[in-house]
Amino acid sequence: MTVERFEIKSSEAASEDWGAHTHTRVFRTSDTSTVTAKGIRDLICAGTGYGGIIAETGGPLTIDSTAEGDPARVRTVGVRLLPEGLNAAEITIALTEYARFTGEHELVRVMSNHVMAPTPVYRSAPIVPTDVWTVDSGAAGYYDTDVGLWDGSTASTPPLNTGQGSVTDGVESTNYRPAGDIGGTMVDWNGNPLSVGLTQIDFTVEVVRQGVHTSTLGTMVAGDQTILEDTAGIGTRNQATFAGLAQGTIIYMGCQRVALDAEWYIGKYQFRAREDKHATQVPRPTFGTRIGAMAYEGDPRSIRHVRGVYWQQPYLRGTDFNDLFTTDEAAQIALA
Repeated sequence: MTVERFEIKSSEAASEDWGAHTHTRVFRTSDTSTVTAKGIRDLICAGTGYGGIIAETGGPLTIDSTAEGDPARVRTVGVRLLPEGLNAAEITIALTEYARFTGEHELVRVMSNHVMAPTPVYRSAPIVPTDVWTVDSGAAGYYDTDVGLWDGSTASTPPLNTGQGSVTDGVESTNYRPAGDIGGTMVDWNGNPLSVGLTQIDFTVEVVRQGVHTSTLGTMVAGDQTILEDTAGIGTRNQATFAGLAQGTIIYMGCQRVALDAEWYIGKYQFRAREDKHATQVPRPTFGTRIGAMAYEGDPRSIRHVRGVYWQQPYLRGTDFNDLFTTDEAAQIALA
């Protein structure tokens, strides 16, 4: 069997579907042997090849052992016999590719929802410490914040209250606030917290990822990110500035992989940012003690307020969320 091949058409187009590039290659062949459309198609798709063309659907298109694209993936193969010529056929192959052209940035989409989140508080405008992170030597990629910055036992920036008022013979003055108090304006009602709206941003970063696939040499290639890499850091706060938001204000909520095409998928990374750094205001315990629980603090309504309020910070671990993304992606996220 002797086959002559001529390329009569080659086209490429880009869509808005995450920058997919579509290729179309059209060839005409003539064969010294009698052929059928199905026979030609089977040779092309089975990896045997016809006229130097191998196009297994889902795999790369190879022409005389040279792969098309980066590589592009074959989507459809069509064969049509032509009435003119000896055993002439027209072969149309359509492909999809997510490679970038020279100078094109990696595609990033940041979707966000900005809300006022009702939060039970005892103080408005409290002092929120700045975390100081140290590398966790036992777990690569993790950092630990100094818990003392949150309970007042370590000097913080800005500093928590160092104490106000006095204690005489076990009796606290009416303006007494203990060391480690979070400061701010008392807004509780007779020791009961009020629900106040705090700024909360829920945002999702979407990027294109290539999953596990087979190379043009037939070997298995790892994807851009493994499941473990995407999972690491869930439930931690940002040890470094991320998306233009200050360190410690964001929690990594999780991620989702949504199928795009072949081994390509959209990675959706979900985050939540809060101005209180996800810490909770808790009142000083007074049950079974002689210490004063509340003070008037000059409120003309004779409403008592909790004397001591502390931070309880449950999220003491941090990671650098920029590590989830490439340098180019992280630079674009910072501008979002």
